[in-house]
Amino acid sequence: MLRLSFAMLRGRPGPLVGSFLALLFAVAMVTSCGLLMESALRAHNPPERYGASPVVVTGKQSISATDNAENVQLAEPVTLPAALAEKLRGVPGVTGVVPELTFPVGLAGVPGAGGRTYGHAWQSAALTPYSLRAGRAPAASGEVVVDAGLAARARLEVGGKARVLGRDGVRDYTVTGIAATALAGQSSVFFTAERAGELFARPGRVSAFGVSGPGDPERLKERIASALPGAAAYAGDQRGFAEDLRMLDSREMLVALSGGLAGVVVMVAVFVIAGTFGPAMRQREREIALLRAIGATPRQVRMMIGRESLLVGIVAAAAGAPLGIVVGGWLLGQLVTRGMLPEAFEPIAGPIPVLAAVAVGLAAAWLAARGSVRRATRIRPAEALGEAAVERRELGRGRVIAGLVFLALGLGAAGLSMSAMGETVAATAGAIVLFLVTAVALLGPWLVRLAAGLVGGVLRRASRVGGYLAVANTATGARRLASVVSPLVLMIAFAATTVFAQSTMGHAASRQAAEGNRADFVLESAWPGLPPEAARAARALPGVRGVTEALGTRVVGEYEQLGERTLTSLGAVGLAAPVHGVDLGVRAGSLDRLRGDGVALSTFAAGSYGAEVGDRVRLRLGDGTPVTRTVVAVYERGLGFGDVALPYEVVRDHSGSGMSARLFVVGGSKARLAGLAPGLTVLDRSDAATVRDTARELNDWGNMLALGLIIVFIAISVVNTLVMATGSRVREFALLRLVGGTRRQVLGMIRWEALLVGGIAVMTGTAIAAPTLMALSTAVTGSPLPYVPPAVYAAMACATIGLAFAATLLPARLALRGRPAERILG
Repeated sequence: MLRLSFAMLRGRPGPLVGSFLALLFAVAMVTSCGLLMESALRAHNPPERYGASPVVVTGKQSISATDNAENVQLAEPVTLPAALAEKLRGVPGVTGVVPELTFPVGLAGVPGAGGRTYGHAWQSAALTPYSLRAGRAPAASGEVVVDAGLAARARLEVGGKARVLGRDGVRDYTVTGIAATALAGQSSVFFTAERAGELFARPGRVSAFGVSGPGDPERLKERIASALPGAAAYAGDQRGFAEDLRMLDSREMLVALSGGLAGVVVMVAVFVIAGTFGPAMRQREREIALLRAIGATPRQVRMMIGRESLLVGIVAAAAGAPLGIVVGGWLLGQLVTRGMLPEAFEPIAGPIPVLAAVAVGLAAAWLAARGSVRRATRIRPAEALGEAAVERRELGRGRVIAGLVFLALGLGAAGLSMSAMGETVAATAGAIVLFLVTAVALLGPWLVRLAAGLVGGVLRRASRVGGYLAVANTATGARRLASVVSPLVLMIAFAATTVFAQSTMGHAASRQAAEGNRADFVLESAWPGLPPEAARAARALPGVRGVTEALGTRVVGEYEQLGERTLTSLGAVGLAAPVHGVDLGVRAGSLDRLRGDGVALSTFAAGSYGAEVGDRVRLRLGDGTPVTRTVVAVYERGLGFGDVALPYEVVRDHSGSGMSARLFVVGGSKARLAGLAPGLTVLDRSDAATVRDTARELNDWGNMLALGLIIVFIAISVVNTLVMATGSRVREFALLRLVGGTRRQVLGMIRWEALLVGGIAVMTGTAIAAPTLMALSTAVTGSPLPYVPPAVYAAMACATIGLAFAATLLPARLALRGRPAERILG
């Protein structure tokens, strides 16, 4: 049968060309997702600050509900008890332990390397190591040592004065020394141990420990990890993660992005491959029936088809894997270029992503090919010959049952989403689309016949020849047209759900932020934040009626979801009470009580918790500190300001900077506010809205890029399927011409069919996306109506119908070439 498989491929490669293209792009997409995942998992950041410390010990920057649950990344630096130093010294092989304090500071007039300058205690300078180029170490609270690069940019010398911004404000310090080392990614200012502890503001805790000892650092790291299971130990290039939380955050983000994208891509790839092999095998039903008639056993036919699919898959994988590596590298480069990932991220192409992509492609091809000839090998040869000539009208019992099950699951998930709130809606959104699209693929012939019955009269009146033939062909060839409708439905449903979910949330976020900003001016500052005296000075200005300090962060919500303990990262904001210039749209309770152990929740977060005013809820603050707080208010504008509002002091005391990110000022003048602090930016309401929208568009860009690649993949498969389906009708077109139909009439029939197919896809895809979008909109905005820009939806619908026309008419024109008598015998 292997020889026969090669003969079939050489003799009639046409039906498998489409399958080859689908497999090629499927392997390429899965490979690119795998490359992103491997690049994230194997990312490393060569250490700078901890270059002289063989092992670095820090707090764990992630938590999980259970050992097997997904980790949730913490937004703020996690600290360690200083008392752990004694336990570390007791680990075998440890000869030195140096505690480290790290906190952001600013130098007046100098943003620092990459805009980031950190303060440390001079005792930890050996971790780099820093050595004095000039001067001496700081000995009093008003003295500092700065690194050589920072000193050059600020034009500082020993004995000079430096204005340094810390969490307790701007202070003047005497520069007593210049440190010889200058790091590329950060600048350093060194204080006395006592003063560094004051600026760190966490008594009895440290940022990290630098640990030294003879022998292999990896073995030392393993011993430390065993002795301190609640801490994280790093050695080698992984030490860079301990000094730059952006690398950890970016790695987790890239893992989540690539993992989610890979799941969608695999789902779409399996769907597309199955949808492509079906029409390809139907074009060969006569061959398969003849093989059965001359004595081939069902097992031999299945083996032949399976081997053909594997041969095609191997060739497609050989071409698709290198293409996927190129696409994955380009994607990673775009994320780095746009600032979504640090420059330390580089594409890493190992064998595992390629092998996984090849395995997915070959398995999907083999299963799809074997499944498409399942009935032809189960019935008698004579019946197979008959079905090859005339399409079966009835669907198989198993297919009907499976289709109805998926339809019920999809409708059930949609009903659950409409009645649920909070995180449950997000968890079921993808399932609704998957279940309903699968139901359409299985029950597609019924859908096509139903549509033909509903619009048949209109088409016949619109065109007595072309419309009549289109309706007749649709009724008799429903299975063929259903295989064309399914990928179009997938394209419009997936695109509409993703695009309009993002537009709904983005529009709601912009609207809520704009409506909730009642301040006349918003004050912001570059790294590391606004000094405390800025708020005090603003309140003292003439005409200022109120000032609210605000600091954004992320917290982790702990609640029960579907009977299981769940941890979810939630956007949060710290607000100083009484709140001026910010209207969160309170529906219950009052923000005046946002003090002590109070917390305010958005309607989305309250729905996730199932909480009301007066209830107690569990949270993890930005640095992982567990707290239980009382709900004092429930508000509407969670997308604009964050799903959790906490007292400003609580967020400040558990943040890395300890400084407000912005001030909301009611009253006053822009000119007077601009002189409150160095590097201050004063924004009016329109300027603040522009800044927010620009930041959101950057975050949305990554999702839209991933969506675009998937849509291109689906569109290619749609064109592929349409071309194959139309090309297989050469004899049908020739017969129509032999019985008196003109070329123009046949093309008219094709146009009406394309319009019918595109219309079914648009309407069905919209019907699938609608409940998902309505549920999501209800959960996050309180309104069941999602934000759907008419122009964008019209463009999607026109693109879908246009794709159906282009991919149908072009091969139809080629099929109509030549003499009908010759084509019907070809």
